[in-house]
Amino acid sequence: MQGTSTLYPLYIIILNWNLPADTIVCIHSVIRGMRSLGDHAQIVIVDNGSTDDSVTQFHMTFGTQIRIIEVGQNLGFAGGMNVGMRYAIDQGAATVLLLNNDTEVAVEMITALLLAAEQKPNAGILGPVIYYYDLPDTIWQLGDQEQPWLPVPLRIAPDVPAIAKGEPFRVDYITGCCLLLRRGVLARVGLFDERYFMYFEEADLCRRIRDAGYEIWSVPAARMWHKVATSTQKDRPGQRYWRTWGKTRFFTHHRHGRLPWLIHFYLTGKLVLTTYHDLVAGNWQLIAPLWAGTVDGYQGSTKYRKKYFRTG
Repeated sequence: MQGTSTLYPLYIIILNWNLPADTIVCIHSVIRGMRSLGDHAQIVIVDNGSTDDSVTQFHMTFGTQIRIIEVGQNLGFAGGMNVGMRYAIDQGAATVLLLNNDTEVAVEMITALLLAAEQKPNAGILGPVIYYYDLPDTIWQLGDQEQPWLPVPLRIAPDVPAIAKGEPFRVDYITGCCLLLRRGVLARVGLFDERYFMYFEEADLCRRIRDAGYEIWSVPAARMWHKVATSTQKDRPGQRYWRTWGKTRFFTHHRHGRLPWLIHFYLTGKLVLTTYHDLVAGNWQLIAPLWAGTVDGYQGSTKYRKKYFRTG
């Protein structure tokens, strides 16, 4: 690919935890997209303490085509991806592409992101347009935009004009499902905050990157498909805790809107409404982690998780 020497080498980091079949499909799609890059790209799987035969399957399927890092325990999304990014940086990576394992990428996605990065030198993060895997023509996520009078950003509607034109457009947040980052940006703002075990770690990174003066871009020419529910399935107590912790911590730590104190009404309303829905649905086991995540998130601690809940 012409004109992207400053973006090479590229390290593509995929996190796996007990989903070898999805990860293998994802890697095959990435390999197809790497063919135009020659020797400039390397795939790295970080196995986040899988308890199945994931690593064996990866070795049998790909041999030396990929690099596998076994961390031996579940470090969460933030911790696992940080292991991969530190390895990539130590190996001399100029850019890193973080990718969920329950995804498939279009053959042109990687080159489209690199081309946009070349054209947008102040881009701190770039991401593709993400479609539902089961509804391949329906957009799942473009990004989020902050609003002047709201304490939370809003999801961008899929009918944004730039989509039809195929032109990159600026956003305030993009999902961690797929992120292209420059080494220099990471050196300046740091990696994921590992206190966000899972959920909202990418929002925190996006905010820190924008606060450092960089831009965030969504790239319509880059497409991927996400098996949205595969990695989470039905909400479990640990997931409920970390999602609530991340939401509470992020929105109380990073101010939004001209009336940032409104966030407390938003968080309280979500807490009461979610508790009501759990009671009606009979999901009693999710109520305690919901409240614990809220309290711990406000305090920036994990006191109640350590007292009552396991990590996962």
